[in-house]
Amino acid sequence: MKPRITHCLLLPALCLLLLAGLTPAGSQPAHAQTDPAPQTHLVQPGDTWPALAYRYGVAVDDLQAANPHPNPLRQPTIGDTIPLPAGSSPEPRLGQLQRVAAGGLLRLAILQGQNPWQLAAELGLASPYQPLFGQPRFLPGGQTPPQEFPAGFHSLELSAIPAQPGRAIAYRAQATAGLTTTAQLNALPLLTFTNGQQQVGLGGTGAFYPAGAPELLIVPAGGPAWSQPWRFSSGDWDYDRVTLTGAAAAIDQEAIAAERARLFELWSQVSPVPQWQGPFQLPITQYLSVSSNYGARRSYNDGPFSTYHEGVDFSAYGGTPVSAPAGGTVVLAEQLYVRGGAVIIDHGLGIYSGFYHLSAVLAQPGQQVQAGDIVGEVGTTGLSSGNHLHWDLLVNGVWVDAAAWLAQDLPDWLLAGGGW
Repeated sequence: MKPRITHCLLLPALCLLLLAGLTPAGSQPAHAQTDPAPQTHLVQPGDTWPALAYRYGVAVDDLQAANPHPNPLRQPTIGDTIPLPAGSSPEPRLGQLQRVAAGGLLRLAILQGQNPWQLAAELGLASPYQPLFGQPRFLPGGQTPPQEFPAGFHSLELSAIPAQPGRAIAYRAQATAGLTTTAQLNALPLLTFTNGQQQVGLGGTGAFYPAGAPELLIVPAGGPAWSQPWRFSSGDWDYDRVTLTGAAAAIDQEAIAAERARLFELWSQVSPVPQWQGPFQLPITQYLSVSSNYGARRSYNDGPFSTYHEGVDFSAYGGTPVSAPAGGTVVLAEQLYVRGGAVIIDHGLGIYSGFYHLSAVLAQPGQQVQAGDIVGEVGTTGLSSGNHLHWDLLVNGVWVDAAAWLAQDLPDWLLAGGGW
């Protein structure tokens, strides 16, 4: 049999390129025009297994096989980068997920303004009367990928991804007007606030809060519980060894416990609206150094590092002015056993500032203050070894890092999230 001869009717130079498997400059082979499928995904709030499966056009089982976990009901961890299985779509599909318990597909069609038979066909169902059993259904269209938020929520943002121990944590959301919720992070309760269609959740973790992936649980009133793990990284702490001698070593533990119990009763009061209007600021501008950071592990007389420093210490000359970092109400202004001259300000939403070891207390209980108002002067009263200002910040009764609070710009983030 004679070999078959193919005649090229194109220009000779072009024929040579094609025969060599090349293409003219400025063009691409057909196989190069397809973008590669994504290999990983950074998990955000609402990126559940069903949402990611619809987004990338793969099966939930394949996603979970690529990301094995002993608990198959546990959702992807917010802040983790997870691998995607082979066959994932290079262009994520846009749309939304709907879970309808009562009314089934007929109710869903009414909510979407669609023909129920057409919607059933789009969802791969034989009939609009087929029960949905509360399973999510993907409705294509829109401008965002599918995500699953708590019932009644239209969006959900977290204050930090990943989060860090010892800092205030928060979420903000758009939701059905007037919807109330409860929330917690594992066993740690969060304060929740509703302002029309805007929702805010707020809490603190403390410096001993461990790294890991605790479950953020949000329960809308009358709706099912929603949960998703939230990644927490490890903290970076100082370690201080403190030696107590003489009178300092004979501290009255009962007086310390009584003072702390009294203050925690005060800190448990929650004002429902913020009393500040803008960014927080440092309560002292004329200081020598930061002599002790928040969260510094403390060992007393070579004992274990079983406690931590609950605030930020500023070394300063006695008599240096101390001012309110933001608006609020003075709820305590007096001499205390441990904290010496003390002023405590309620900023609203369960947020309190405390200023201790003052040589002069220049505020009065019940006084309304604004950022920059003078409330006292630096001293070394109470259990103190030298002139300094101790500033601590509490959120829902938990000490958090005041310096990180300023760096995060969380006060403005909360104001915007709550629409205040």
